[in-house]
Amino acid sequence: MLRARLYALAVVLLLTPIGFYTKFYHGPGYNWVNSYAGDIFYPMFWFFVLIFLKPRMSPVKAAVIIFIFSTVIEFSQLLSFPLLEFARSSFVGRTVFGVRFVAADMLYYAVGCLLAVGLYNLLHLFGFPVPLSEPKRHN
Repeated sequence: MLRARLYALAVVLLLTPIGFYTKFYHGPGYNWVNSYAGDIFYPMFWFFVLIFLKPRMSPVKAAVIIFIFSTVIEFSQLLSFPLLEFARSSFVGRTVFGVRFVAADMLYYAVGCLLAVGLYNLLHLFGFPVPLSEPKRHN
């Protein structure tokens, strides 16, 4: 599973600057890129973080978990309490937790999750180890 973790880490390291760059992009279509492209890269990033942490997890299960996680974060933007406001006062905090609820973001989260599963499967063609199954737990 070390190889799976290395692949996942490489993707995370690639997605991180791309995701941050969407906030600074000023070329054609910059309004869309600044507002929504990050909403595609955000769940992709977290998908591969989860795969890094749990390399035996099925990609579909990981995508569902990350979609739910991203949606919960989106709805948290409707809330305002001191700890969230403090977290949102920094660039990284605003990037992770967002600042305003936009229902359309959830569509882009779904696209990001689908692209993450697609990228996962594409990487499999180049040697990314795909788990046979998650280990069974005995109670």
